[in-house]
Amino acid sequence: MSNDDHPGTNTPPQAEQWVSPSGTPPIPQPANARPHARRRGRPVLLVALLCVIVVIVAVLGIRQLTQTLGGQDPHHSFTSAPTVGYSGSSTSTGAISPAWASGVETAWRIPFPSSQYGPRAITTVEGTTLYVFFENPDHASHQATVAAFDISSEQPRELWRTTGSLPESFGRPTFVSDGDQFIVGSIVIDKATGAQSLAPWEGSKALAAVDGVVVACDGKQACSGWTQESSSWVRRWETSTASQEGGLPRSAMLTYPDTPVIGTGEHQSVVLSVDSPTHLVQLLDPRTGQVTDAASASPFRDRDNNVVSFAIASDGIVAFNDDLVVAYDADGFITGVHSYEKSLRRPTRDGRVPSTSELTDFLVGGLPAWSNAVVTAQTGAVALTVTPSDGSPAFDLDPANNDQYHFSTFWPSEVRAGADVSVVYVESVEANTTGNRFFFDKASGQGHGSAEFHDAEDLSWAFDDLAIGVTIDGVVAFTPKAS
Repeated sequence: MSNDDHPGTNTPPQAEQWVSPSGTPPIPQPANARPHARRRGRPVLLVALLCVIVVIVAVLGIRQLTQTLGGQDPHHSFTSAPTVGYSGSSTSTGAISPAWASGVETAWRIPFPSSQYGPRAITTVEGTTLYVFFENPDHASHQATVAAFDISSEQPRELWRTTGSLPESFGRPTFVSDGDQFIVGSIVIDKATGAQSLAPWEGSKALAAVDGVVVACDGKQACSGWTQESSSWVRRWETSTASQEGGLPRSAMLTYPDTPVIGTGEHQSVVLSVDSPTHLVQLLDPRTGQVTDAASASPFRDRDNNVVSFAIASDGIVAFNDDLVVAYDADGFITGVHSYEKSLRRPTRDGRVPSTSELTDFLVGGLPAWSNAVVTAQTGAVALTVTPSDGSPAFDLDPANNDQYHFSTFWPSEVRAGADVSVVYVESVEANTTGNRFFFDKASGQGHGSAEFHDAEDLSWAFDDLAIGVTIDGVVAFTPKAS
């Protein structure tokens, strides 16, 4: 085995507001000129009035244009807008419900107000329970609120709510499930009661929990593994890494992984994205802390100008650039090398992460065996081609054909589809815009959305017919429009 294949190591390596000129000193006028000045007052007044009208129209026009281009105010409040409740079956198959073809409505809202530029709520769903983590807008309080809700009925029903201390260094972590508890950064939360406690790895955040071992990393060059014994945390290992990039790269979203854990049994690893001149990834053994370099940059030509990306699979990782695909297993060994031609194809997110062989087959031109369809952005991103994985005929969608007057280019970042591909969800990421997302009805070709649906951030999918996001007001849920 060469160093390049498996170099294991455990060593520390406002538009301007119009201002009335009323404050301008009056021009002295002789007494006999006063009647003449009075005759000119009306035109002056009219000119001033026209100026005001022009400014108002301009402001409104800019606002309308901004909205048309997908740049709505991200801090807009919808608290006074009506809601319809949730009437679905609380089913989660991974595929979206065909009912979305009729449009989008707001089901309900849970208020967790924040400051204008403060952090939004963090959410996760297990079964029919929604968990919400929310930082107090008053940063000086250093407090966080956690709440659980049953979301299987028309309106969410609160199960519990607790408040605890917020570490000095927190960032924006995600929920990590560890048996009967969640870990958010270094905050431990009991799923049944909401009881909160602080773990001893403050300054690091939990990335994953594997067989009772919590892997926490500091976002710099150190990671550690922790287990619970009785009511105490015990550090099992500590190791040095390459410079950590933090979070999963955008390319990993090809497979939409919910966790950085790959492999099974004794061959499980935690994927750590790193900034290294030699490798894209390091694999952490959750039991021992051993670090293995993977996704070597050496097989790829001209890394600076032909950027290498990687995607997480269920049993390993796949690295690729514009002309090469290399697959690695969960231990870091190369399992396949293939030529590759870059494309703008994106598989739908339907609940399962593919294997390395499935992902490789897709990248070299095949259909995604693990998903319902693939969406391809045509040249200029002015049209989308949807190809069902079951061999059904492909069809085109026009992103501009939507009920929200959105007409800019459309580059898919996340796509979903119903089991019969009668409805396709497409979310686009474009420069200086967010939230361009629509459900396209295959039959009519029209895309459906809403202003609040557009503005919501961190969208997740509780059920086939219930999507949950966060806004400045708190948590909001969306459901298909009644046909």
